[in-house]
Amino acid sequence: MLPFPFIDSMLMFFFYGFIGWIVEVIYYGVTEGRFINRGFLNGPLCPVYGLGFYGVIWAFAPLVHSVPLLFFGSATVATTVELIAGVILYQIFHLRWWDYSEYKYNLYGFICVRFYLYWGLACSLGMYILHPSCMKVISLMPEQLKFTVVACLSVITFVDIVVTVSTIWGISQKIRVMESISGGIRKASDKLGSQIYDTVDTIVTKTGPAVETTQQSYSEFRDLYNKHRAEEKKLARKHRKEERELLLSYASAGKQSIVKTKDAATEAIMHSMLVTKLSEVRILDRIRPGHKDANADIIRFMKKNMISTLGADSDFEFFDEEEIDYEDNGSV
Repeated sequence: MLPFPFIDSMLMFFFYGFIGWIVEVIYYGVTEGRFINRGFLNGPLCPVYGLGFYGVIWAFAPLVHSVPLLFFGSATVATTVELIAGVILYQIFHLRWWDYSEYKYNLYGFICVRFYLYWGLACSLGMYILHPSCMKVISLMPEQLKFTVVACLSVITFVDIVVTVSTIWGISQKIRVMESISGGIRKASDKLGSQIYDTVDTIVTKTGPAVETTQQSYSEFRDLYNKHRAEEKKLARKHRKEERELLLSYASAGKQSIVKTKDAATEAIMHSMLVTKLSEVRILDRIRPGHKDANADIIRFMKKNMISTLGADSDFEFFDEEEIDYEDNGSV
């Protein structure tokens, strides 16, 4: 059922548990300013890290190319392992090895949103950087060496668990051998952790002035950037206002031009209609029906209609029919 052979899985558990212990030492060394031997055991091993990251590898190794899915999925797996381990340790020993009560959005101090995001980031980087390197080292190890390393580390871890539990329950003093083993494991772990902390402290001390200078420079840059952004927004508003005013003037001029064009077109159409009507009137004016012509009334009606259409302003005048002499047959 395991995604890797059992021996390889055990090596990965010990390796990632050790890396997790180093991360804890560095984190609390930077935040607390002193060395703290973190973890449930006396030795340099955090089983929660080993189990949590192995679970992430098991579940999300095929999905490593999907960054969002890997980030949130690994964060969920690691946080779930952290919650289960915290509840079990608290129920058995009535002690807390970590407490997130001071952080927002926490669940009884066992987990919180802040470390949920931390686990997502750490596990994602681990999948892309740490896990390939670990697998390469494991692939280069002979099988006999793998078995020997796993056997030795398993025995030491088992003894460390027994000693740690005995110490918590107050029975280690009754067993001299356990007390001696506990002291030896703790001493070795403290020595290694102190060396790691001294290295981190040296780096922090030497880089502190540079970090402060960088922070000060960034603060100045941020202030200047915000000032420039405010000026740019103010200038942009001014420009937008000028552009709107110019656009409105163009729109007003265009509207006036459209009105003038419409008036000119109307005038041209009316002129064309007037010319057409004048032509019709001239034609009618040349028709001189006699008094006895059957169509005389119709022609007179059309002439009157033409006069009303052209209006009083028209300079065309009909001949007065009363002044025209007609022949008896009605011809002109």
